[in-house]
Parts: sequence; C-alpha cells; structure tokens
Amino acid sequence: NMASFYDRIKIACGTFTGFVFLALSIFLFVILLGSQSAKPHTPCAGLWGPVTYLHRGNLNYAQENTFDAIVGGAASNGANPEIDVSALKDGGVVLFHDTSMKRMTGVNNKDLKDLNTADALDTPILAEIDGYNYGSNNSIPEMLPVVEAICNVDENIGINFDTKDVGAVKAGVLALKSSNCIDTDDNTIWSTPYPGVVKEARKELDAAGLTNRIGIYMPSGEYSFLGLKFFLKTRLLQSLLASGSSILVLHKTVFDEEEELIQSWVDDGWCTGIYGIRPEEVSSYTADYYVVDEGPVFPNLLSSDYGGDGEPKVTVYDDNSLASYRGLIAAASLCLVASSIMLFYSAVKCKRATRNTENESEQDDMKIQDDLQFRAVEAQP
Repeated sequence: NMASFYDRIKIACGTFTGFVFLALSIFLFVILLGSQSAKPHTPCAGLWGPVTYLHRGNLNYAQENTFDAIVGGAASNGANPEIDVSALKDGGVVLFHDTSMKRMTGVNNKDLKDLNTADALDTPILAEIDGYNYGSNNSIPEMLPVVEAICNVDENIGINFDTKDVGAVKAGVLALKSSNCIDTDDNTIWSTPYPGVVKEARKELDAAGLTNRIGIYMPSGEYSFLGLKFFLKTRLLQSLLASGSSILVLHKTVFDEEEELIQSWVDDGWCTGIYGIRPEEVSSYTADYYVVDEGPVFPNLLSSDYGGDGEPKVTVYDDNSLASYRGLIAAASLCLVASSIMLFYSAVKCKRATRNTENESEQDDMKIQDDLQFRAVEAQP
C-alpha cells in the first residue's frame, strides 16, 4: 500500500543521510588528525646548519635585491644571500620582492608581472627606499648573472632562492645547475609561501638530479578565519599541498610563542627556519637556518622588518587561536553522533517495516485460505 511505500522512502532517505554524515565525520577526522603526523620530504632536523642568509642581500651596501647588495655586500664578504626570484610577462626572471612596482621604483598602478624583461631592466630603482637614502639610483637585475657572479666569488656559498611564482622555478634550478656552485646541497635551498611553487620546485630539482631542500614559510595573518596556528597544529598544507618541503619557516614572533608546537615538528624530522631577525638576535633562537635583516634603519617602517607591498605595518602573531580547529573537531563529532542516530533510527524503522510486511503477508495468506475454504463449502452439494 501507499503508506508502506512512503515508509520505505523515509527509511532510504534517513539511511542515505546517515551515511553522508558518517562520511563527513570520517573525512574531517582523517584531515584534522591524520595530517598531524605529516613528515618532511627529507628528514633533516639537526642534520645540517645552522646556516645564515642575508635577507635580500646586505642592505647596508645598496638597495635590496640589487647586484651590489647581493654580490658586493653579501657574497664578496663570505655571507650567504637570500634572493627574491620573480617571473616577468615574457618569461624573464629578475630579482624583485614586491608584487607592485611602487615602493621600489615609484611607478604607480603597475605590477612586476605585467612587465617584459627589457622594461624591467630599464626601470630604475629609487635612491630612497622606505625613508632611507642610498645616494643614487640602482637597477633591477636579471637572476642568472647574479647567480653566476655569486658562485664565481665562492663556489661553496649558499643561496636561498625565495621564489615568488611557479614561472620562476625552472630558471632558478637551471641557474644553479649551470653555475660554479658545487656540492652546496646543505647550503642552497628553495623557499616560498606557495604550495604550488613547492610542488614545481621539487619536480624541477628532481629532474635536474639535485637534492636541495625546500622550505615553506608561513606568514601570520594569511590564513583567513582558520588562522596560522590551525595549520601549525594540523600540518594540512604540508600533507596535502606541499609534500615536497622539508623545512618549516616562521617569523620570530611565532617562534616566541609556539616553542612546544614547533618542537613537535622537529621531533618528526622537520628542519626549521626563522626570519624577521637582526644579526644580534640570532643567538636568542634555535633553528636550522636564519634569514637575517642586515641593513640600515628604514625611517618609514614601523618595525625592524623590511618593507613590502602596501602600507608599512608591524608584524604580529595574532592568529594564534585553535578555536577553528576545536570547532571543526566538534563538527566532526556532531556529524558522527548524528550519523549514528540516523542509522540506528533507520535500522529500527526498517526492522519494524519488515515485521509489518511479514504480518501483512500472514494476514493475506490467512484471508486467502479463508476465502478458499468458503468457496469449498459453497461448492459442496
């Protein structure tokens, strides 16, 4: 009958919904708990370093990421440079930190990626950067000549290729491969905040037969409502999107607050890197590498950190709550409870419906038998 049909529909819907909630709860638990054991591509904690890199070169010598700051200021003085590697519209690769051209060149409403190589090289870098006057303009350098010059100064020097986009990865790998820098696996690394760059760098390094480590740095304030601490706790980026990385890189403000959480990474073999520190602060921290701000005081900046896109701001670690993590764990638990209730209810309803069907079938059989007996009596003479 129709009532029985509708009961079966309700049971089917309840069972389906229960399994959906069950699948969702399992998914959340696997993602939130399973990823916490993510291991580095190459375990390296305590196996190398500590290595120090000069952030964007030695800025006491010249403007950031210029030939003078990197080769003359850092490499020629025996220091390992950190360089910002960015791709241009025509595939050229230069050393430049910002997305926008404004801070370094004074050019408004234009991004670096919109330039071709000739335009980038013809655009002068300002003499005054962030309120500090270097006395003369400078120029944006192509990456390859800078890497060659670094390695001609010292073939054992290390370079930190801070790579800004996927299009710049291959050029950096080829530049290192063709340079005079040899046996620098322990000193030369790739770093980036972008999982896509990590994946591409791992692919290109493997194809070139290089085993250099890759670090993914995780800036505070860049992870929406989830927060940086959520990703430090779960390791989701490293387990799902950046499995080719081996180094966890954080600002000093995070190191100041998350010693126990960072140590859990180290215990699992991860190397650590720290940035946002001055030379005199290095001894206050323990890491495998340090990106040190070796440069003058920039009057326009609000802290000792170097400048970047947008208005100057103080770097703070304010997304240090696990509320989002606990909320998702609670949601997973509720889904599990809801699925259990729905599946139990559906099972009871199904059993009851089966029993009703059996009773109805028995009643139908009895009715048929009674009808047959009645007909048999009527047929007697």
